Amino acid sequence: MASLRSHPRLRIPKSLFSTSAQPSPPPTPPPPPFPSFRAAKSAILAESNPDKLAELFERSSHFPTFRRHRPLYHLSFQKLAKARRFDLVDRLVLHQIGQSGDSPSSLTSEGFWIRLMMIYSSAGMVDEAMRTFDRARQGKCCDITEKSLCAVLSVHLNNGLLEKVHGLFEQLPRELKVTPTAVAHNLVLKAFVKDGNTDAARAWIADMEGRYRVNPNIDSYNILLGACLKSGDLSAFDGVVKGILGKGLECNVTAYNLRIARLCKSKECARANKLLAEMVARGVKPNSASYDAVIDGFARLGDFESARKVLDSMVKDGRVAPCSFTYYALLRSMVREGEFESGLEMCKEIIKRRWVPPFEAMRGLVDGLLKMSKGGDAKDIVEKMKGRLKGNSLESWGKIEAAFPL
Repeated sequence: MASLRSHPRLRIPKSLFSTSAQPSPPPTPPPPPFPSFRAAKSAILAESNPDKLAELFERSSHFPTFRRHRPLYHLSFQKLAKARRFDLVDRLVLHQIGQSGDSPSSLTSEGFWIRLMMIYSSAGMVDEAMRTFDRARQGKCCDITEKSLCAVLSVHLNNGLLEKVHGLFEQLPRELKVTPTAVAHNLVLKAFVKDGNTDAARAWIADMEGRYRVNPNIDSYNILLGACLKSGDLSAFDGVVKGILGKGLECNVTAYNLRIARLCKSKECARANKLLAEMVARGVKPNSASYDAVIDGFARLGDFESARKVLDSMVKDGRVAPCSFTYYALLRSMVREGEFESGLEMCKEIIKRRWVPPFEAMRGLVDGLLKMSKGGDAKDIVEKMKGRLKGNSLESWGKIEAAFPL
């Protein structure tokens, strides 16, 4: 493969390879198009023209906050990839390398090169991601550790090249002289799961302990739990949980959430609620998914009293900030089960929190209230709904409202 210095498209400062050559001073950058990062961010988020987006990206990357704002980085590259402007993705990556020439410490950071690889990966540009890896490795730009191995595996895993994941795992550790830990092994495990081969995933767990002398961690078992839950193999799921507890591993929030989801799937919501309480008692902080699973489980059983108690507990405890999804799901369930009075109270609370209730649930709620001869309540909630809408949303709601005999 071509060396890092001789690559025709990659312009790396000579100072990185030689102490005698003096690099020419960098050209003066054009004036920034915006006075602040916030203004640049707003413009990039709003821009749909790929060429203009690339120009905004280049001219705004002098802001330190911009360079640290990874979500904006990835959103920019996703927009370009969606527009199939892979030439612009390549241009911006090379621009980042060129800019980092002013700070050689960036070019000698393994994390910098991994970040570029993952940008290419998110755009589906696997070959370019691997060329970036080869440039860093062959040019000896940075120390290569297991992080780079995991990056290579992730690039192929995220792009569905599952056979390559297995082959690279066998090949690269020897070439890179790194010893894979459970982190790298878990990426191979994910490849088996993504391929729908749960049996091979279970066998891989055994290989980790036997052949590779690596202890699976809780993340390893979480991957396997997720696969069992997705396939509906609840017996295998319970076997994995038994193995986790038998090994004395501490369940993290993901493990608890999977166990809660499994119980709710088999309509054992009371047990799921107890497991949620156990989770809190053991000092594992729940997230919104923990509560959502239990609330939705009770709602699907028509036990709205229990669902509401869990929701009120979540709000009161303050461990998790209330999110609209939880309330929307509960409203939909109430309307579906014909609990229109409870749905009315839930709808009022949603609007009070300055959220917009889902249109289809609102249509069902208003219809239900009218059938119960509660036209006043129906009219009141329709007016409150209109107060939360504007633009196209208000116009769309107007078409729905026109069908109500109010």
